[in-house]
Amino acid sequence: MIHVVSMKTWADGEVVTPADMKTYVSDVLRGLLEPPACRRTAASQGSEQRPPDTWQVVRWDRPASGAGSPHSYDSTRGSMAREATKIHAPIPGLYEITCGIVVRSVSGALPYTVCAVNRNQEGGDAISSLAPLRFGCGRATSREKVGAGSATIPLDAGDFVSMAVNGSNAFYLGDAQDSQLISHMELRWVGVKP
Repeated sequence: MIHVVSMKTWADGEVVTPADMKTYVSDVLRGLLEPPACRRTAASQGSEQRPPDTWQVVRWDRPASGAGSPHSYDSTRGSMAREATKIHAPIPGLYEITCGIVVRSVSGALPYTVCAVNRNQEGGDAISSLAPLRFGCGRATSREKVGAGSATIPLDAGDFVSMAVNGSNAFYLGDAQDSQLISHMELRWVGVKP
């Protein structure tokens, strides 16, 4: 269990046990130095063409797997990355979401691409509706768009975030020829909820 928000004061003469020191000092310090965090990647999904003008949910590789394995992790040993399209918050708090996306047209130009990240939403349209993080992608080439965004949002334990992408032409994530063109999403605990 992660104890990054447990606080305690001791009265004069109160006995401080080793269990108290672990719970209220060492666990708290460890939580502050190594907060819950998870970064997932997706690359070269050329076999998964996405239709145009519809919000498509991004499916992520498991941490430490796939083409982006050196750039992904789950500091909670898998509790944050239980499902392919989500990153879960293990404890309540403020979380920083950072993400980047590489989108490539199946054929022809890709005039626009937009991304959205939302909490506790599963379908593409639901993720895009009132999303606390939404960003457009800039042109890398006429067929490829790249973009990035970040936001800090409050989450309760068990809440999750998901990403959806919409493009003006049929597209896929990454680039089938260049596996280093990796999309990613990271969720990191940054403090207690106000």
